[in-house]
Amino acid sequence: MSKQSASIATMATLYVRNVPAELYTKLQEWAEGSGRSLNAAVLELLEAQASKWDRNAEYRRLLEELKKYPPYVGPPWPEDIIREHRYGREPGFDD
Repeated sequence: MSKQSASIATMATLYVRNVPAELYTKLQEWAEGSGRSLNAAVLELLEAQASKWDRNAEYRRLLEELKKYPPYVGPPWPEDIIREHRYGREPGFDD
């Protein structure tokens, strides 16, 4: 068995139906312009999108992890301290 046929055996085949003619033409032009076959160009697009989904899933996971912690409240603004001192009320409660 040749090296190429051995690697092909582990690859899945994907058939895409009902591709709009306009999209197909754009894909062909993009593939030709980059010196690749249509198959290679479409595989590159699919890999890029899958990688983007993976990154987005990781971002969502990190955001969920951050939600476990209370929000950071920094020191009061100087204006709020002055206002509290002058008017005897809590900072941020303006009338």
